[in-house]
Amino acid sequence: MASESVSRAHADLYDSDEDEPMTDQEWRRIHLLADLELKADAMHRAAQLVENILERNEERLLLDDEEHLVIVGHLALYRVNLPSFFEKMSNPFAHHSFDMVEVHPRSGLKEKPEVACVQVQRQTSMPAYDLLAGYILGLMNDESQWLEESMAPLRHTLMRVYGMARSPLTSSLEAHLAGSMDGVFDHLLGTFTFSGTNGWTWRVHYAQPLEKGFKIEYRKPRQTWWNTMFEDHLTEASDHYAMGPFMQVVEHLHLCPNMLKTCSSWDTDPIFIRKVALDYPPVRRALLPHIEAEDYDPNMLYSYYDEPLSPKDARTVAALDDRLRELA
Repeated sequence: MASESVSRAHADLYDSDEDEPMTDQEWRRIHLLADLELKADAMHRAAQLVENILERNEERLLLDDEEHLVIVGHLALYRVNLPSFFEKMSNPFAHHSFDMVEVHPRSGLKEKPEVACVQVQRQTSMPAYDLLAGYILGLMNDESQWLEESMAPLRHTLMRVYGMARSPLTSSLEAHLAGSMDGVFDHLLGTFTFSGTNGWTWRVHYAQPLEKGFKIEYRKPRQTWWNTMFEDHLTEASDHYAMGPFMQVVEHLHLCPNMLKTCSSWDTDPIFIRKVALDYPPVRRALLPHIEAEDYDPNMLYSYYDEPLSPKDARTVAALDDRLRELA
């Protein structure tokens, strides 16, 4: 197609009466036109791909009365605002990305759904309709992608939709966590037990109807009993992201206690690391120089980027610091 475009442009610009060579500007215009036509052809082919995907999957790809596309995934229903996407395509100054996609339970659409920002792996030269095709196919095959590292926003949204009860997420979640951290769910007791580092084992109690968060316990090598870290992690820890939703908590604990020996203050919850240090000398030795520094002030610690600790959490940190100094 590109060579044909060049030929057509060449015919328009070539003076048949005067057999003169083309100027640099004429050649540049020819190649600019060919490049524009090549991109238009790629856009057309990509649009045909989207049409073919819709036709082949008409039971799982439905257009509602607002021209939103409802995608029936294996884990959930997704509602995509197509008019907004087309508007971005028609405006070259708009940011070429998707709006937040609505995420509904597999049982049906809800009046107030959760939303997620879903990313599609793309190349800079990918036509917009190719991006749309990849977006649609990715959500149709959500079960094989939702646990990938790049899909964290969708993962957290799906967990909010279903919680920790048995759901369409259960099978793939159990397989993923069993393979990545030797994790085992006990749905009757409402616990998830998994490996940490240095011989530690962690257990998260997620079925606590009277609490906001999880009970977190740990067991050290050669111990047969469980030690309590938090009775309610959302109430007792700070607002650091590592002590947030289920997936963030277990992914963080799986790296502990080893990562706490070298991590920065941004990388973990300040209350959590001190509670670990009380029972784990390597972390205590790594932490003591920081809390003994002349310019150290627990009121100047941050739980998350630019969010300082609350006065309550700062007092908790100060009390834990005192206990650590007593053990030094």
